[in-house]
Amino acid sequence: MAADIDRSRASRLMAERGVDALLLAKPESFRWATAAPPGVAAFFRRAGAALALIPADTGAPVGAVCTELFGPATRAALGECNVFTHPDWVETADFRPWNDVSLGAAQVTAHAHRAAGRAPGFSRPAAYDASAAFAALARLLSARGLQRARIGLDLDFWPAADFAWLQHSLPGPRWADAGETIALIKAVKSAREIDCLQRAAQLAESGMHEALAAVMQGVHRSEIAAAWQVGVHQHAASTGWKLSGQWEYITVGPLPWQGGGQITPGDVLKFDVGCLVDGYSSDSGRTFTLGQARPRAAQIMDALSDAFEAGLEQLRPGRLFSDVHAAATQAMRRAGFNTFSRGHWGHSLGHDTFCEVPPFIAAQAHLPIETGMVLAFETPFYADGEGGFIIEDQFLITDQGPAPAWSLPRKLRELPR
Repeated sequence: MAADIDRSRASRLMAERGVDALLLAKPESFRWATAAPPGVAAFFRRAGAALALIPADTGAPVGAVCTELFGPATRAALGECNVFTHPDWVETADFRPWNDVSLGAAQVTAHAHRAAGRAPGFSRPAAYDASAAFAALARLLSARGLQRARIGLDLDFWPAADFAWLQHSLPGPRWADAGETIALIKAVKSAREIDCLQRAAQLAESGMHEALAAVMQGVHRSEIAAAWQVGVHQHAASTGWKLSGQWEYITVGPLPWQGGGQITPGDVLKFDVGCLVDGYSSDSGRTFTLGQARPRAAQIMDALSDAFEAGLEQLRPGRLFSDVHAAATQAMRRAGFNTFSRGHWGHSLGHDTFCEVPPFIAAQAHLPIETGMVLAFETPFYADGEGGFIIEDQFLITDQGPAPAWSLPRKLRELPR
């Protein structure tokens, strides 16, 4: 599997910001940049367990620092000379050269460790040693001539203690926060990423059919959510797609942040759901009522629908994220919601710890929308005493405009009682 990073795009964005290289510590970003697993030490989510070095020069290969245990996989992805390793807590030995030798396990272990160059007195860390990781990074930077370079970090991931230790251990480079740059590089997806996100969206929508079939008076929110989950798993099994996770914010009734209980006539039923394929999360949502909608619920959904259509007109290549936000906000104001304020009307999607990743469809985001982005555009509103409301779709931005991943109608739908 190839890495998903677009080196040409990365080079251009780094050059615009005066960055010589990027150093990525977030496990999800390591995999995105290298196509190699970050390893079990990354489970601790501390900087140094796995580090990917992305030079601005596209002629220079991606480099990595990782644990010895995952060195072979990383070398297979990047090449022998581009990977530097450090030990973690897992003890290993390579018995293969002695398969045909009549030696006991302890003797072969000793031979294997000597052949691997294990120094006398070697001992493993409790998990992994950041000092050893940063020493390996120093060797990598020296090999690339980047000891005094300006290097951008994903500082939104780095714990303060780890960043302080990096600065102490490697005082030569000029470290800079490159979180926005990294987000912009990631915002345009590879073909593989697009495929993962589209499959994830299809799985989530397939669960909707099972969930809606389960809705009737007296059914509990948890039963509706369980039906959605069953539908997702059934579709995954029938297609052979590997589901790596799913999440739901399904709410019933007048209190949108308390989940709700049994559904009764007139109640609002909000679905905000997503599935993960290879770690890539979809995000879409719809709103229903059981029986006829109450007047205020209908008014809210009419306004949100107008806002969605107004924003959707701006969701195309060359327009700004802030244009979408302004259009949706102005539509809400035209509908009479003059004090309505929504921080963002959606976000990018990808492989991260949460489905919402930058850039956001926000008033401050004066960034162009580009072909190849996958965005979740949403118009939600939450009113205690009335319910939770949302229209949300996942869109692939194409040269012709936004292509939705879901086919379910967006308008408020009144379900039979």
